[in-house]
Amino acid sequence: MARQSSSAGRRSPVPALVLVGLGAFLITIALALVFFVVPAQKKTPLDINTTTVTDTTQGAVLVGAALAGNSPTELNSTRPECSADDAADDEDAPGDGAAGDDEVVETQDGAEADDSEVQFPVTCFIDNDIPLYSQRRVQAVEPSDAEVITFQAAQSLLREDKTGSDGVEGLVNASIDRVTVDRVSAEPIDEAVSTLQLVATGSPDDTAPTGFVRNGLQYKFPFDTEQRDYDYFDASTFTTNPISFVGETTVGGIDAYEFRQELGPIDMWASIRDHFASITDGYDPAVEAVLASYRREGMTASQWGLEGDPEREVDMRRYYTNTRTVYVNPETGQVINGNENIYQFFAEDQDEAEAFFTDAAGMEAEKAEPTRTAVRFESGWNEETKEITQSAAQETADTLNTFGRILPAVLGVLGVLAVLGGILLGVRSGAGGRTTRGTRGTRGARGDGGAGPATRA
Repeated sequence: MARQSSSAGRRSPVPALVLVGLGAFLITIALALVFFVVPAQKKTPLDINTTTVTDTTQGAVLVGAALAGNSPTELNSTRPECSADDAADDEDAPGDGAAGDDEVVETQDGAEADDSEVQFPVTCFIDNDIPLYSQRRVQAVEPSDAEVITFQAAQSLLREDKTGSDGVEGLVNASIDRVTVDRVSAEPIDEAVSTLQLVATGSPDDTAPTGFVRNGLQYKFPFDTEQRDYDYFDASTFTTNPISFVGETTVGGIDAYEFRQELGPIDMWASIRDHFASITDGYDPAVEAVLASYRREGMTASQWGLEGDPEREVDMRRYYTNTRTVYVNPETGQVINGNENIYQFFAEDQDEAEAFFTDAAGMEAEKAEPTRTAVRFESGWNEETKEITQSAAQETADTLNTFGRILPAVLGVLGVLAVLGGILLGVRSGAGGRTTRGTRGTRGARGDGGAGPATRA
């Protein structure tokens, strides 16, 4: 009977083992989420399809077609210096018979003047204080797979005051960019698969095909972006330059790193020419068509508003400056806001370009009355673009936070508690069995000893 009582009092170790096993399973799942599942998900999605549009702001544009045809733009046609008669009078002394009735050039508003005789100043071809905006669509295209993704970005700068039926009338410039990048680091792959198709200002049909190895980030930063400088590719000049970490901030309630890049003045004609020369052999008419808009020869200093001999022929090249600011969610590497301050202008050489650009008073005068400006555009993403982009970024960040932090923490805590509970239950079960057996043995001894004397009596 004593043996049966001892056996019946033992607690089964099965519940303790189940708790320990469950705890170990939960901890394993938590570790797997942190070290395997979430890192595997930190890849740029293959269904990228986004559109960013900037606010419309007042800017300036040199109308290439008007300059090439020596035809003052409609906005400038009523200015005295852009009138055919006044321009002819400036060139010829009154009464010398040099200017005749047949010396006319057709201007955009219907006036006429002889384009071979009349030299209009460049300011007659620059439309100032006009509404400009930029839009860019980025989507994933082939080749894309588990390791890489190819971005195709169609970007254009447009005039809001000119809206032709096909959109070409309001087009200032455009590009179609393709780059294949690593889905985690966002760095371009080391293969000559990048292409950038340019459209010359005012000439939508003049495109230049390209194929090259690209360096630098562009449309996305890496997951877990660091607080450091990165190389960044500029599509306007085909150059790669550092973009610097500025500091931590928030954009629409989302944690963000601010990066800024200050470029220029960069000789666009030289940088684009050098780029194509490095990847192509021989003369390419498409390349020359693009380069034509970045260099102007045969015009006089007076036409450009330059000092010195007004009749001096000058070789003017287009220079590019840009202050680019991007705001990046560090967890996902997504750009959640951005703005650019683009200024392109003509100068004789690098020294003259730098002197002109750093002259604050001269820049203010040029902004009010442009004589050599090619493009002036300062703007950032509009509110709709920011809301859509930031909402998508927040959703991605929340998903990574849930599966990378919250869920592993909860599972880890529950797992540890289950293991500790199982161990404690096992210890109590063993201790309880030993206590029960000892008590029953004592009671049996006492019963046997008590019966002895009674029997003997």
